Amino acid sequence: MAYTNFVVSGLTAYIEQSRDLLIKNVVFGRGTRERISIQTGVKFKEHLHILDVDPVFGDGSDCGFDPAGTATLSERLITAPAINVQMEICPKNLLGKYAEYLVRLNATEHELPFEQYLMDGIIDGINRKIEKMIWLGDVTATTDPVLKWIDGFITIAGSASGVVPVSIASGSTAYEGVLAVYDAMTENTLERGAEIYVSTAIFRAFMQDMVAKNFYHYNPGNENLDYFLLPGTDVKVVKTAGLAGSLKILGTYPKNLFYGCDMEGDNESIDMWWSQDNRTFRLEVLWNSGVQIAFPSEVVLGTFAAAPVPTV
Repeated sequence: MAYTNFVVSGLTAYIEQSRDLLIKNVVFGRGTRERISIQTGVKFKEHLHILDVDPVFGDGSDCGFDPAGTATLSERLITAPAINVQMEICPKNLLGKYAEYLVRLNATEHELPFEQYLMDGIIDGINRKIEKMIWLGDVTATTDPVLKWIDGFITIAGSASGVVPVSIASGSTAYEGVLAVYDAMTENTLERGAEIYVSTAIFRAFMQDMVAKNFYHYNPGNENLDYFLLPGTDVKVVKTAGLAGSLKILGTYPKNLFYGCDMEGDNESIDMWWSQDNRTFRLEVLWNSGVQIAFPSEVVLGTFAAAPVPTV
């Protein structure tokens, strides 16, 4: 039996007092999910009901009635399967280690060293994997234990009708690739607060391009440098951890991207308990996640043929 060796203290009280906050930190997380639209109430499969209204001007000097314009209702399906994390923790693994004094073999079954740090570490690890899954997930093309659960934004954009593809030639800089995606965006996308999502590596290369082009003095728009305003525009180039290792970059406005979960029923839970039979602590985190793009025609998907080259 392979046990998890990282354990924490105050287990029962911590879980009971912080249960709602912990599961919200898993489901809503941070990173991309802080920027995009959230669709709650998704048990497994749920349709996004999208209303696209196009009013048409007419001649107001005429007393007649000549109706024009359209209100089109369409649907996009979010699939958000149930996903869990199950772990088993044996506190005796700490015997002989630096934290041996925290292990009480005769204590009650509710006491476990380092509990809060363990939970924080587990939630952080889950969030990092969800971030990767919602961008690069692919239910048909991979058996990766993280990516196999859902189709992520890149997979959806790669097959959806209406998405504008942009091929970025080998030998291009990160700046040239980002600019090519920007140039392909529609006016409607730009007016809605467009962003271009890139991996950390491409973002780093893009920032070096800014220095090489003497754009380093340009106001990035934020102190933490998790995004940089593309010079001469109001479009944010966003550093996106979920795109790590990918040469894809995606441009759209944030509210066009939807993250689906439940949070209105009992599909999410987090529990840790003492197993009297196994003499170990057991942990289960259960939630559901899925993503969808509302309007694929408002998405530009760029693909670098090779890793960006530095600006000379």
